[in-house]
Amino acid sequence: MKNNKFIDLHVHSNNSDGTFAPKHLISMAEKNNIGILSITDHDSIRAFDEFKCNIPYNMLGIKGIEFSSFIIENKEKIKLHILGYCFDENNYLFQKLVNEMTEKRIDRHLKLLKEVRERIKKIPEEEIEKLNIGKYCWFDREVIKCLENAKYSNEIIEELRKFYKTNRFSYGPDYNLEVKRVIETIHAAGGFVIFAHPMAYKFSNDKNMVFEIINRLIHLGIDGIEVYQSDCLSEDTIWLSKIADKNNLLYSVGSDFHRIINSDGRQIGLGINNNLCITETSLTNEIIKSKKYFKKVK
Repeated sequence: MKNNKFIDLHVHSNNSDGTFAPKHLISMAEKNNIGILSITDHDSIRAFDEFKCNIPYNMLGIKGIEFSSFIIENKEKIKLHILGYCFDENNYLFQKLVNEMTEKRIDRHLKLLKEVRERIKKIPEEEIEKLNIGKYCWFDREVIKCLENAKYSNEIIEELRKFYKTNRFSYGPDYNLEVKRVIETIHAAGGFVIFAHPMAYKFSNDKNMVFEIINRLIHLGIDGIEVYQSDCLSEDTIWLSKIADKNNLLYSVGSDFHRIINSDGRQIGLGINNNLCITETSLTNEIIKSKKYFKKVK
């Protein structure tokens, strides 16, 4: 489907680690001439209802999610992000996986709060109670923000920052999710499976490693890759396009937009320094053909 509007299939709301509510993201997308949009929060579809209720007449909405998973490569556990689109959120396996990830995240966050209480002895409980304990986020930053709001000393806050530098817990030891299960679950729910931002991982400076992992994911059944992405140089996009063409993979596009402050300047649909501005992808063509989108009906 060709038009003069841009596409962005990878945006995060404040239902995971983004800053803005779905309604605000839609307004930003409209200003950036976006015609097809997907909100892909981490391990969550909480944004969907607000997204669907506020979709404007001139925009197509696509149901999305981003799962945090891993694959074993050379006996090492490699973190990967997998995007799912157009799934049935009422599918039993899909619901089970989303609920399981939420429960594990809550358990890990509670354990870390216990550690913080043991280190600081007294924390601002009223501020802590305002936190969404089950939300995927940089939880250490959320806890530190609570201390800042309660006017704790710089000495205490800096001590906590140092502690978190060596005790990161974005996932925790029990937060493991094999990529094979993610792919099978999204497919069981009737969705498309896309490998997110191949050039934005710690290993991405090694193209041989990227190529090997893409091949592993192809054998596991992915449908496509983010060929157009904010973190991609033009030569990366060309390279990924050749891999996609050779293996009959779908192309996708995503800014991976989270916030404006402390950002690298990426914008919804535009990427970094307008390195996206994509008006057609094979993935959206398939989605439109299968009518797996939603829109406001006049």
